[in-house]
Amino acid sequence: MYYIDETNAKKHVYPTYGRQFDSYRWYKPIFTGALFAAIYMGLTLAGIMALTTVAGAVTGDTTGTDTFNKMMEIVSGGYDTMDMSDPFQSVLQLGSLAIAIPSLWLATLIVRDRPMSSYSSSRGGWSHKVFWKCVPVAFIINGLPIIINDVIIEKGYQDFTVKFTVLSFILLTILGPLQCIAEEYMFRGFVMQTFGSWFRIPVIAVILQALIFAAGHPYNRIGQIAVAASGAAFALSAWFGRGLEVSSALHVVNNMTIFYLQGLGMTTVSSDTSVSGMLIDIGIAVVYVAVIFLLSKKTKWFDKVTKDDAARVNARIAAKKAKKAAKKAARAAKKAGTAVFEVVGDAGSAAADADAVSDRVANITEASPQASYDTAAAGDAPEFDYTRSTEGRSAEGGKHFKH
Repeated sequence: MYYIDETNAKKHVYPTYGRQFDSYRWYKPIFTGALFAAIYMGLTLAGIMALTTVAGAVTGDTTGTDTFNKMMEIVSGGYDTMDMSDPFQSVLQLGSLAIAIPSLWLATLIVRDRPMSSYSSSRGGWSHKVFWKCVPVAFIINGLPIIINDVIIEKGYQDFTVKFTVLSFILLTILGPLQCIAEEYMFRGFVMQTFGSWFRIPVIAVILQALIFAAGHPYNRIGQIAVAASGAAFALSAWFGRGLEVSSALHVVNNMTIFYLQGLGMTTVSSDTSVSGMLIDIGIAVVYVAVIFLLSKKTKWFDKVTKDDAARVNARIAAKKAKKAAKKAARAAKKAGTAVFEVVGDAGSAAADADAVSDRVANITEASPQASYDTAAAGDAPEFDYTRSTEGRSAEGGKHFKH
């Protein structure tokens, strides 16, 4: 554990954090994204089938036709048909997005590019302390203005009605925050860090993910501008706070405040956003980002690193490389040792042959110096009959002749 300071701050810039991993390759996020999409679609289809089966059993829709038609009506209706007091809608609309969290986790396990915790933050994974510190800040800046506007100014209190059932309230309380956090992992985590690692310029990553985030929400044009501003605010807060806990706090407070007020009959959700609503959303986003920026400069809320994901991964990679290099060196040494042994063996055989030749020459020389001269080169030592040689010398006047 250590704290981020001026000496190591560049290593913990959240939008470009993927570049800190020695395992990083520009194409790996593409593989991760493709796997994520495939896994997400598979889990979503499985979830829809399970929801259809359960809902059909409860309502008596044995064929599932009515349940499927209801799904299509909800999806095609956008936010105008959204009702979080309905358990079916909570599971369908919130649960289908919450599935993105395990989908991304499985994709990272398969690609093995980097751990899931590196998408949570550049401080060593998700920090509950950071999240719960930011929730009150987000509630003061975002939650209270929504309550004041919808309940008091718009007189939503006059329509107060408890629409929740116990089941729908529990489902919303569980799935609502997960839906918000899942979107943070998708857009501020995976998408923003991918662009940040490619371009190495955080601002470009912030802008691109905000545009994609807005395109995924079925609002009118004014509403999409407001969503893009919110997406940029989420991204900037994650950048300054070095993690998704900071942006998730704002996202969760915003959505859950609206969902709870809707379930109490004091507000409605619509796909059409007014100019005044857009300006309020942008103002709230600017204030939250400014406060998070000040907190990042004046406090150590976002400086504590519990575990350095990049350092741990890089250490494992270095250990594997060192092990591989050691094995390669051992094989080279073994091969070199074999070659030396063969050279020494050849030299020993040559020395033995030379000794044998010397011995033969010495034997020949002792037997007959002349024969040694004639036959030494041939490497052969002929036998001599000294008695006949003497007789031949006497008979022929001392001349040599061959037998």
